[in-house]
Amino acid sequence: METGTITAFLAIGGVIFIGFFGNAIFTKYRIPDVLILIFLGMVIGPDILGNRFGLVSSDTLANIDDFRDVLLSAALVIILFDGGLTLDIRSVIESMRISAFMSLLTFALTTITLAIALHFIMEMDLITSLILGSIVGGTSGAIVIPIANKLRIRPQTKAIMVMESAVTDVLVVVAALTFISVAQLGDFRLTTIAEDLASKFLIGGIVGFVVGIVWLFVLQKLHRQPLSYMITLAALFLVAGAVELMGSSGAVAALAFGLSLGNREFVRRWLTSVTLRIGTDGHIQQFHMEVSFFVRTFFFVYLGLIFSFDTFTEIHLVAGLLIISIIVLIRWFTTMLTWRIGDLEIEDAVALFGMMPRGLAAAVLATLPAVALGWDVDPDLAYLESLFLNTTLIVILGTTILATIFSFADEKYIDKKRRRKARIRFEDEKEQGLAEPNDYLVSESPRADRF
Repeated sequence: METGTITAFLAIGGVIFIGFFGNAIFTKYRIPDVLILIFLGMVIGPDILGNRFGLVSSDTLANIDDFRDVLLSAALVIILFDGGLTLDIRSVIESMRISAFMSLLTFALTTITLAIALHFIMEMDLITSLILGSIVGGTSGAIVIPIANKLRIRPQTKAIMVMESAVTDVLVVVAALTFISVAQLGDFRLTTIAEDLASKFLIGGIVGFVVGIVWLFVLQKLHRQPLSYMITLAALFLVAGAVELMGSSGAVAALAFGLSLGNREFVRRWLTSVTLRIGTDGHIQQFHMEVSFFVRTFFFVYLGLIFSFDTFTEIHLVAGLLIISIIVLIRWFTTMLTWRIGDLEIEDAVALFGMMPRGLAAAVLATLPAVALGWDVDPDLAYLESLFLNTTLIVILGTTILATIFSFADEKYIDKKRRRKARIRFEDEKEQGLAEPNDYLVSESPRADRF
């Protein structure tokens, strides 16, 4: 076995181990593992230890980049499918109005405000500012969904987070590609954008959900057959690929496909005349959790790998901090509106505010304008390539750190609130002579609150 192969084996095994323990840390201490994996990618990348110890050299990273679009698109499909599997469709329906309001308003205000700020403060061309603003204008399902699934908040609030991240993942792609086309052709039409958005969401969502319902009946026939998960994974990629050929969003189709599979009982009640076996393929969710863990782990490590210290300058840091500041302000404003309209609990509002991390779509799109607009071959515009990539990665790191802080603080607040309620309940029961001396000690335990 060659030395490079041995190194690759060791690196893959080490990353999986660190991902597992990072997930354990998140489960116990509510500190997301995202940052651990991103910083791990930075450390083993070419700029720190990669070239020196032969971990991930510049040549290795260049070879990985040749397959970047395929790998990251597959990761997005799997992660959104995972999000659909864990969503309660009734919570989705109940939160649809609020999630649509939150998604569209936050994305529009963030993109426009960022474009104006970058244009006047950083002296960037307006259309270039709009491209960068749209790239970092939406949250990332790849980061939001794993965090949201483990937060102890209402299912409706989790649905808002997941739906917002899924919607803005598509909005980011559509808006960024639209502004790049405007920069190439100088043609800007709102009707074209509206039609494109409608096709991305409607066709992908309808096809994914309908095929998911059909697939439930296929799984019923295959419930005694081995490898039912693998054939489901094949169906997922076939659906996503077919929807992309229709000009719609494979990511939205993956979310809808997972939503129908994860809500078998709801589908059974909806199709009252059909007997649909429930729970026979619960192992699909379990096995998919492990696949999703594997994909997410290497995706976050990859984000750290592509960060380039060699091209990093103070301007990139200033631009990144400026963008993060605006994202926080807009997020606070729209969260306050959503809190008023949606009648959320304070812990739900704090969790919703903190779910601002950017990720997969932003990382992929940050490299696109340089090629599409010729920045990589024009010496006068070459600085924009590193500006877009490094600034975007700073924003991804910064917003992920903020999401970590707010989710940790929110979990602590939930523990404190539950202990306070347990204390009040104990005092009431004590007055009525119903409480034993050790009842409060059990209720006070944070670990007891979690189960």
